[in-house]
Amino acid sequence: MKIIVYLLGFSCIAYCTYFNLYTQHAAKSLESMFQNYPLKYLAAIPAVVAVLFLISAPATKCPWPFWIIGIIASIEAVVAFTNPHKIYTKILDWLFDNVSEQAYRLFSILGIILGTIFLTQAR
Repeated sequence: MKIIVYLLGFSCIAYCTYFNLYTQHAAKSLESMFQNYPLKYLAAIPAVVAVLFLISAPATKCPWPFWIIGIIASIEAVVAFTNPHKIYTKILDWLFDNVSEQAYRLFSILGIILGTIFLTQAR
């Protein structure tokens, strides 16, 4: 379980650092991923993340953030898989069309901080 906590922490730090350093390239590659693959297949990503967070929660010093993130990721997976009223598609369109590069960098810095917090929570 402790290994999963470290995996989540290091992967969050690595992905957000990549997104912070190469913002335009990372945003374009993320957008092309959502354009090239069906949303039902991509819904597996937050589902796997949800399972990893829910499995690793008991192995942490403070499990409730892991439970909350796991539940939110599972809700996102269900919404992405079902896509009611095309709401997930509208959110993606807004994300790729209206969000500035500075906002991407801000959230990637917050992701790096969150990944560091994940690493400190392992028992």
